[in-house]
Amino acid sequence: MSAFPLTLLTQNDVFFAIVVAAIIFLVCKVISAVYHMSSLRASIIPYTPGELDSMLDTCYRAFPIESFDFKGNTLRRGTTVRVTTTRQVIIEGQFMGRTESEVLCFLTDTCMIAQTPNAIQEIQIL
Repeated sequence: MSAFPLTLLTQNDVFFAIVVAAIIFLVCKVISAVYHMSSLRASIIPYTPGELDSMLDTCYRAFPIESFDFKGNTLRRGTTVRVTTTRQVIIEGQFMGRTESEVLCFLTDTCMIAQTPNAIQEIQIL
């Protein structure tokens, strides 16, 4: 004789297992989506050299505040900086301004980057 008796699963047991698995799957998907949304702290908009004038105009209108204080350094519009994010991404470009909601704009050679300050680890003025 076996130490564990063999029992058959009823339809209710199978249905219950399916429902529990679906609920666990949905919870995992929601947690993954929330984590993904919270980790996206930057927007990158590429442009071509011919679009530089219109991109500068867009920066000035979208990011009207010309200065920003970060750990004792004051950045002014046009300051060349090297930004290290919390994900160890290095951005080199010009500080173009910020919004009232504390979103910063950096203009590199190829793209405009909007970044939140809480995702920035270090800013060096070049």
